[in-house]
Amino acid sequence: DDDDDDDDHAAAVTGGTFGDPTHTAGGGGNPPDDDDEDPEAAARRKLTADAHKRADQARKIFAAASTAVEMAVVLIACVIGEHRMPSGFLPAGSRLLAENMDLWTFVMLTLCFVSLIKLKVFDDQDDVPAHKRDTIFLSRAQANEWKGWMQVAFVAYHYTNAQDVYVPIRWAVSAYVWLSGFGNAVYFWTSSDFSVKRFLQQLWRINFLSILLSWATATPWIDYYFVALADVHFVLIYVGLLTARFLCGTLCGLPKADRKAGREVDALEKLVGFCIVVALAVAIWAQGQPDNFGSGSLLYRRIFQSWMRPTSTHLENYFWTRTKMDYLSSLGGIAFAAVYTRFRDAWPDMGVVSRASCFVCGAAALGVAIGVAMMDKYCCRSGLEYRRVNAYIGTLWIPGYLVVRNLTPWLASRISTPMEWIGMHSLEFYLLQFHVFLTRRSQLVLYIIPKENWGYTNMAVVGFLYVCLVIKALQCTNVLRAVAWGATHAKKCVAFAWVVSFYVVFAVFFADKDSGSCSDASWAVWTVYTVLAVVLLSYWTLTS
Repeated sequence: DDDDDDDDHAAAVTGGTFGDPTHTAGGGGNPPDDDDEDPEAAARRKLTADAHKRADQARKIFAAASTAVEMAVVLIACVIGEHRMPSGFLPAGSRLLAENMDLWTFVMLTLCFVSLIKLKVFDDQDDVPAHKRDTIFLSRAQANEWKGWMQVAFVAYHYTNAQDVYVPIRWAVSAYVWLSGFGNAVYFWTSSDFSVKRFLQQLWRINFLSILLSWATATPWIDYYFVALADVHFVLIYVGLLTARFLCGTLCGLPKADRKAGREVDALEKLVGFCIVVALAVAIWAQGQPDNFGSGSLLYRRIFQSWMRPTSTHLENYFWTRTKMDYLSSLGGIAFAAVYTRFRDAWPDMGVVSRASCFVCGAAALGVAIGVAMMDKYCCRSGLEYRRVNAYIGTLWIPGYLVVRNLTPWLASRISTPMEWIGMHSLEFYLLQFHVFLTRRSQLVLYIIPKENWGYTNMAVVGFLYVCLVIKALQCTNVLRAVAWGATHAKKCVAFAWVVSFYVVFAVFFADKDSGSCSDASWAVWTVYTVLAVVLLSYWTLTS
């Protein structure tokens, strides 16, 4: 679960408990006995408590409302960047080249040097439980740092059109999916929490900002393809491991996991769950090729194609290409999650021979991936042919990376602070790059200074605004999530019905974009829905 720390921030902004919960309005010391208290004083205390309660409620309402306005400002900035700002085809600072590998390399090396200066060093944590230490193999901090490096490489790849690193960037995308499989499997196998609330909260975290951006900027949701990958693999893992829990828990009587007791699910349940996920992935995606649209299995056509084709040809084709390229990528993460606890605890005491063996195996897997990617059959045509094999070799580099990253205690106890921070905001960095750093579906570079020979200055200015919006987007997402999940079920149902009906009405009756402008009827319907939303939100605010 990547959002535990962020929930604390959201709770604070929306009015979580502050200070000592036993503190009374009357000050320190023991409260007076009710029998001895003067009735007038008791009435004053009650009025004071009610006033504090109303003030606290007003502060919560203001925080939620102001956060909604801030999110609207973020979306407006994205709309302006996508549709109103000047843009150009050239990578920043390059007038002659179709790509700018020099700039991509410069960005990566600069951040590498900065990271070496800004290292966080973790001291000995013998008094901390083993699974919570920051120095463990693939700790949370280390995973965030890894995501940060990959996110920077990904954004720089788009910005500089660095086609020479196409294959490594594909590997980075596959590694994100691998981490999704690893993180979700570890969570489910250590908590047995398959609640509907957990399921919906995870989908909210993945999709909330992407859906708002899609509606605001008229960008097809599938163009944020990593969101689709995260959705697919999360649901796949949820269904597979939930089925295993039912089979092993209900039919075989195996106990649930217990986090407080440090007990995971039984190895048999892990094996059954992994096999179910593998079987689902193979049954749905094994047939066909990424560039052969409509070649999926019967099961794929029934689950996805049956409703995607009437919705959008672009959605149908692009979803197939992206999910087919990484349909196996989460399986390695799930497999590692099954043995993670034992491996994590054994790693510090492993001898030189054992670590050398792990290194050799990781290097061999990396060598296989590089060898296949460099074959004449797959290294040309701008990666079109390589897409056919990415699902099978895209994550082979990960074991070698993890072994090298944790090879010595010195390496394991140090984290790059800038990269960790970027990794904690990786989803927002990914989504907002399309509108406030790049534009036009990442095909053009956004210019604030409308002169191509000022490319690097423009990159610095736009990059600063991009980072500011990323920070604000994550804060708003977390606060609004806390507000939404704290609402009553009735309010959630009404809000859900409003969103679904709004989308359906406009998709069915006002989907024609050929005219280039909105009709009077569409504006009238939009006004009705807007007024309804304002009335409902105002009523709920005043009566809460």
